[in-house]
Amino acid sequence: MPQSEAGEEILVLHEKWVRVARGHLREIVATVVGLVLVLSLWAGYRYYRDRREVQAVRLYVKALSQKDRDSQIKLLENLVHNYGDTVAGREARLNLWESRLSSSSPEELLKELKALEKGARAEVKSSLRLGEGYLLEEKEDFKAAAGLYEEVLKEAPFSEGVVSADLARVYERIGDFRRALEYYRRFVAQKPPLEALSFVEYKLSILEKRLGQSS
Repeated sequence: MPQSEAGEEILVLHEKWVRVARGHLREIVATVVGLVLVLSLWAGYRYYRDRREVQAVRLYVKALSQKDRDSQIKLLENLVHNYGDTVAGREARLNLWESRLSSSSPEELLKELKALEKGARAEVKSSLRLGEGYLLEEKEDFKAAAGLYEEVLKEAPFSEGVVSADLARVYERIGDFRRALEYYRRFVAQKPPLEALSFVEYKLSILEKRLGQSS
């Protein structure tokens, strides 16, 4: 393959890789929304005798039944304001956060995400913290993002297939190429899809050459 064509192919792979990385946030939010809904139903059943929980669930169902998005958001905001300490209130807060992904600044989203984490269960909090890390990357605070990803990996080892790629990416941006190489190798060990694997193998060869020249 001519060198120019190879370069173009690498650029295409890189663009796809960036899109996949940025897509994590929406995937995580969608997953968390479903997970929290299941937890909401379980917790709602457990505490169905609690009057505030019942009132909150009724308002939440009413909000979700609205066809008009503005009316739905207004009811969800009312629910968060009046019943923010309930299971349904936390679910409503998460729905509102998801709806603001494309219109709010990273700072605003981070502030709301931290509020969500306070009331979240451990398994949900790990996913929310990943979202926090992606927002920190948007702000180019790569060291803080790396610290968060390291914590998530310790708390939720099952997430290594995603988090190892995140760590490799941020360590490379920081300039810590040895750690980037370590996490790219760990990502490959998870047997990722071929599209991601092709680009990561290219990154590995570049980093190995760079580290070989500096050693």
